[in-house]
Amino acid sequence: MNELSSMSTSTKIKWLITIAVTLIVYLIPTGDVYTKQMSLFFTVTVFALFLMAFEFFEPLVVAIILPAAWIATGATNVATAMSGWTNTIVYMVVGSYFLANALGESGLLKRMALWIIYKCGGKWTGLLFGIFMAGIVISLVTFGQGYILMATLCFGIVKSLGLKFPSKAGAMIFLACTLGTCSSRCFVYSPATFAILIGQAQQIDPGFDITAIDIFTHNFPMFIVSIITLLLISKFWKTEFEMEESSYFKDELDAMGNISTSEKKSAVFLVVFFAVLLSAPITGIDANLLFALAPWLLLLPGINVASEKSIRELNWQMIFFVSSCMAIGTVASSLGVGQLISEFVTPIMEKAGTMGFYGITFALTFVLNFFMTPLAIWSLMSGPLCEIALNLGINMQSACYALVMCSEAIILPYEYVPYLVCFSFGMISMVDFVKVNIARCVLYLIGFMCLQIPWWMFVGIV
Repeated sequence: MNELSSMSTSTKIKWLITIAVTLIVYLIPTGDVYTKQMSLFFTVTVFALFLMAFEFFEPLVVAIILPAAWIATGATNVATAMSGWTNTIVYMVVGSYFLANALGESGLLKRMALWIIYKCGGKWTGLLFGIFMAGIVISLVTFGQGYILMATLCFGIVKSLGLKFPSKAGAMIFLACTLGTCSSRCFVYSPATFAILIGQAQQIDPGFDITAIDIFTHNFPMFIVSIITLLLISKFWKTEFEMEESSYFKDELDAMGNISTSEKKSAVFLVVFFAVLLSAPITGIDANLLFALAPWLLLLPGINVASEKSIRELNWQMIFFVSSCMAIGTVASSLGVGQLISEFVTPIMEKAGTMGFYGITFALTFVLNFFMTPLAIWSLMSGPLCEIALNLGINMQSACYALVMCSEAIILPYEYVPYLVCFSFGMISMVDFVKVNIARCVLYLIGFMCLQIPWWMFVGIV
């Protein structure tokens, strides 16, 4: 009782919302179409995702509760609930996380980021674009896992410039950081992002695939949209800060000294790894197994780029959470949820036409983002959306891309973990986060509808 009375009012309200929504879902009448097992599945899933959304528990706790509760309530069996661990995709994610840790430990990533920012000059606009471009490069070489490193570097930049925490200038640095490391997943290959989508789409078409080259060539208009977004928001966001020439980046580079042997080995490994990855469509090498196995070579004697530290600092919470989110789609498919959604949404999308299909996808994903993580949305929605796309004569690749891009439309930090991690460094206030991201959502929607979709039509995947 004392613990309950010590809860803040906001926490009590969050618990009331969680319980109320869960009860509403549970009380939806069941029948031949919406079965009792579906009801139990949705009840458990909604409750678990609200626990995650309101940050009542760490992601690891939710990742354990979710499959265990499906089994305990009879929503599904053990094999289906734990199916996330029987897929190579989870081990692909583990490998990509380890690779990012190892490259960070070697110092190569930090040197690359500092060099890019330094070469963009000491002016304010140059600094923002330097951070943005460094974020893209770091995301490219870490396959979407570079946001923690860049957020740490940006934290140091804000301190070196003598800015307050938070501040409007800090908000712009935060925006440049997240555009480069988080939003760039729209056009930069990230295993943790696309593996789930590809896995769900392959249940419909076993031969379906999306390569790293496909992702950039099909989606590079979103790179242009990101540049326009940074330009416009920085132009109209008055920071009352004028940056003088700063030696911070040069000093940091000098402090790192000459390129170490470990950095050289990391660079060679990256070149070879990228060459093998990009040649996968020709050689037939399984990208999942490449990510799952190749990064561990960095531990071998004679290479010694990584250490036990890279293993200890693996993000096991997110690895478990990825596994559980992947299982959401598998359980949903086994219960016929995908078919149910498809039957409900298809008539609406058929009447809306091609542009309407993407517009509805954007709106639906935007709403779901408030209640579910993007990983859960992709796992639950990619299968049904791909089925609908096939019925409409739309390439499934663009349907998968659309889910990734529409998931970027967030308003609050908790909606997407990488943004939450960057937000936690304190460079931007909650009020400014909301303002900046409302503007970013509007610009992304315009860019998505007016640039990206016409490009897909031009390259023939719509």
